[in-house]
This record gives sequence, structure tokens and C-alpha cells, in this order.
Amino acid sequence: MALAAIRDIINGALRREEETGELRGMMRRRAPALRATLQLPEDAPEDALIEFITRYIRSVPGCLRLVRAVSRHQGFFAYAAPFLHMAEDYFLRPPREVPDDEGLGALLDEAFLAHRLLEEVNDHHVRHLQRPLLPVDMTEANIIVHHLLGDAFATRLEELVQFTARQLLDREHLWAQARTAPGTTPLALVSSARIINGPAQQVRLKLAS
Repeated sequence: MALAAIRDIINGALRREEETGELRGMMRRRAPALRATLQLPEDAPEDALIEFITRYIRSVPGCLRLVRAVSRHQGFFAYAAPFLHMAEDYFLRPPREVPDDEGLGALLDEAFLAHRLLEEVNDHHVRHLQRPLLPVDMTEANIIVHHLLGDAFATRLEELVQFTARQLLDREHLWAQARTAPGTTPLALVSSARIINGPAQQVRLKLAS
């Protein structure tokens, strides 16, 4: 039910963006400055940015569903469940740090919180069990969104995620149980570039020179 509600929220925000073009206009104005850190198409960069943002937001329910399935398969759902609920709550009951509106920009904030929380869980899972919980590497996409949100605001959201993660990750007895469980074959990580950008990969990080 929660994932269906999240999809409804996302679809509502996309309809609103189609009507208002609010975020598209903001991306058009910011594109010249964003070129310092991001590779963007020369023509209509705002179109590529909106496509990237839409895919990034739409990927959240699928990632949550995948974590649920993988954690159940690995016998680790009791550990993963609080993170899943927290990531869902970012959409259903956004924290006060996120602007109180129904636009696509606000959903980008919420999607960033959810993806960064899952990234923290994945990193912790790899450190303890030498395999990822979620076979998706969202690192590049998350850094791109950090730039889109602006460093000051994105850093505040990062701090919120890290505070939440510390509270939920501090359950070492569950890691001890997981280490004694039967092993599973590690899954190959899928880059966020393939998931978010699709084959065109129009929005990428600019490598430092």
C-alpha cells in the first residue's frame, strides 16, 4: 500500500510539473552554473535535467521493492524493515526540512533522502557482510542530485540521513545473526547511470581535470 501511495504522489507531482513547468524553468536558469560540475547537452539542457530528475524520483519505489525482496531472500528483513519504513515516510510524511508543497522539486528532496538512506545501508551491509543488500550503485546519481539541490541544502539533508542511519544501524546483534546465515551469491552492481539516464546518459558528473 505504501509503494502505491508513493507512486500516486509521484504521478501527481509530475502532472503538476507538466502544468506549471516550475522546476523546468528553474533548471533552465541554473543550467549555466551546473555545467561547472555536470556534463549536460548543449541544446535544451533543462529537458535532460527534468528527464534525469523524473527517472531518479520514479526509481525509488522500485528500489524499495527490490530491497524488500532481497532482504527477505537473505533472511535479513527484520533488519531492513525500519529503513524501508523510514524511506517510505520521507514521501508519505516528509520531515520539516523539506518544503511543504506537492511539486516535483519537493519530491526530488524526498527521493534524495530515500536514496541516500539506502546507500548508507548498502555501504554498512558491504562492510559487515562483504556483499551489497541492494544490487544498485546510486552513488553517481546521488552526487548529481546533491549538485542540483545546492551544497548548503543538500548537506543539511545528508546530515539528517546520517543521523537517522546511525540510530538504525546500531544493532550489532543482527549483524552477528546475519554472518551465521547461509551465504548467497553476490549480485553484480548496476550503475545508477544505466537506471537513471538510460542508454543516452545525458546527465553525468564532470570529471575533475
